[in-house]
Amino acid sequence: MRCMLIFVISAVSLACAVPPQSENQILATFFSYVETIRGIQIHNMMVLTTNFVQGVVDSVPVEDRGPDTATLQAYANKGKSLRLRGTTGEKYMYSSELKQVFEGLKLSEWTPETEVPGMSLFGLLDLSDKFAYHDKKLHKQFVDAATLMKAKLTLATIARESELFNAIDEYIAAADASALREPLFLKVFSFKDRY
Repeated sequence: MRCMLIFVISAVSLACAVPPQSENQILATFFSYVETIRGIQIHNMMVLTTNFVQGVVDSVPVEDRGPDTATLQAYANKGKSLRLRGTTGEKYMYSSELKQVFEGLKLSEWTPETEVPGMSLFGLLDLSDKFAYHDKKLHKQFVDAATLMKAKLTLATIARESELFNAIDEYIAAADASALREPLFLKVFSFKDRY
């Protein structure tokens, strides 16, 4: 019984000793968390892109490699370099450039070199599915964080920051397409420097 009383008193003392976060600290923590999970998502997409392109290059027999394979290898090497020391923005741009890289290949004429990359266009569908999975995962984590943040804020703060919360609600309600969510995400993130 005494141990229980000591434990309860200790727990209450610790709870009282931790000062509550200010409203702006809560908002800043939300943005910090979202920035972190977004960075992880973009890094994962870049790794998937790099591995996919390197797999295409590796599947072309060495004796059949030519300028198209060299283009893909240069793109894969750029991804490997960015993986180690690239910014989140650079990694995002890298993954976004994949379509243009494949469009720049001369796959219209058949050669032994173009056979594998041409067939790998089907692999882009699988890569697209993986991107969609990571986008849904980010969206869910964002929704969970926004819900938790709103629960900690006062109604006065929510009313004062209505523009931010309208942008958050737009992002949450957006369709399941990364291309549609991206501008909304950037709109939400444009408020970050306020906190």
